[in-house]
Amino acid sequence: MHIEKHVARGKAGWLILLPLLFFLVPTSWLEAHPPVCLSRLIFKRRCPGCGMTRAISCAVHGQFRKAWHYNKLVVIVLPLLTHSWLREVLRQSFRWPYL
Repeated sequence: MHIEKHVARGKAGWLILLPLLFFLVPTSWLEAHPPVCLSRLIFKRRCPGCGMTRAISCAVHGQFRKAWHYNKLVVIVLPLLTHSWLREVLRQSFRWPYL
């Protein structure tokens, strides 16, 4: 088997696994653990991305008010991530080079 096929399968696996994790991992689990924000750990300040993982998890589980509470940028970031993910899935699935 060629290396390109292995790489393509690896990409396909990650494209399926990453969004699946957001569906499978409950937001309550993320809330029970401390955040891993380097800005918060080093400088003791919130950065623009603080709370984004929890916000995306809440939005994916239909908790939009809670998502807005964690990070208001979720209304911009989640659609962009969804678009990028969908574009890459279509590109990998149908081998569309310029999508």
